[in-house]
Amino acid sequence: MAAKLRIWVYTMDMNSMAIESNGQFSINVDRRLSPKEQWEDFLHELCHVLRHSGNQMAMPDRYVNWQEQDASAFQLYAALPLSMLRNLALPENKNELIAYLSEEFQVTYRLAKARIDQIERRVLQGSLDYEFQQYTQNQTNKKYDPSNWSEATRLIMNKLEFLKSRGVPAGGKANRLL
Repeated sequence: MAAKLRIWVYTMDMNSMAIESNGQFSINVDRRLSPKEQWEDFLHELCHVLRHSGNQMAMPDRYVNWQEQDASAFQLYAALPLSMLRNLALPENKNELIAYLSEEFQVTYRLAKARIDQIERRVLQGSLDYEFQQYTQNQTNKKYDPSNWSEATRLIMNKLEFLKSRGVPAGGKANRLL
């Protein structure tokens, strides 16, 4: 992957980091880490190369924090792409699922768990959003249901319908007539 992207990757006994110099990119991966952790660090640093620019040493802390959060999110997607997960026969037990994905994708149990938790949150959020949408739609339908109108509302609505049938535009003259 790095070769296709023309990124030089090396390992040293120092924290993983992405470096840009004169338009050339390199990623150091901490060789003291396990192979799974090295892969995860590579993906994290790859995000910095692909999506971020600038020297974090000279950036405001809030911007650095945002870049780190973005790289951590990218890492989850890149390590366990949903499109690939859909093609697998996955165990139903969550702990077995996490262990399976950890081995299948060569990531740590911690990262596999974080990705599954993220997917579960997104599925739950989608369900909640759908339920809320249905609820608000039902509430809106109830509001405009004439059988729910008070007598005062019914009188006003009848006047508006009368004016509309006479070609009187809403606002202006119609307001004075009410």
